Amino acid sequence: MLKKPEWYVIQVISWTEENVRKSLFQRRESFWLEDYILDVYVPTHDVVSVRSGWVKVKKQKNLLPGYILVQMNVTNESWYIVRNTPNVTWFLWAWNIPVPVSGAELEQLKWKVEERSETFETKYQVWDMALIIRWAFEWNEWIITEVNDKKWTVKINVNLLWRDTPIELEYSDIKV
Repeated sequence: MLKKPEWYVIQVISWTEENVRKSLFQRRESFWLEDYILDVYVPTHDVVSVRSGWVKVKKQKNLLPGYILVQMNVTNESWYIVRNTPNVTWFLWAWNIPVPVSGAELEQLKWKVEERSETFETKYQVWDMALIIRWAFEWNEWIITEVNDKKWTVKINVNLLWRDTPIELEYSDIKV
């Protein structure tokens, strides 16, 4: 009789997490270990970056680069198959026998993934020098005073009649 499967952290070579996940699913079928290796989880979240001209680029970003989680029943065979999968370096916290992840740690990780379900990444930051490429102040450099990722705008103080006047510009109106 099989005991309740638990989650284990596996250290892999960075940037190969998705390949290792696919390999583990293939190997479990090849060696008839579907009852022992149940699931493989790579904690990722979507990151949207905005390029010039309102181009949105969505990509997956790994929360734990170099690590994946495997739900399995540990036997000599299943442990051997996972350990000897290409790009797997070792089970985390294991010298002779792997130690499972606690339920609280697993819930915290899942909460972190849900919290970061879709984040925005911009190259604009406060105090950067921005070159205005549209509007009346075209091709002048000014300092960014505020960045609004939700509206995709920045505030810049321009010198208008010898006073600093804040203007709000869209990301597509400036270059850094």
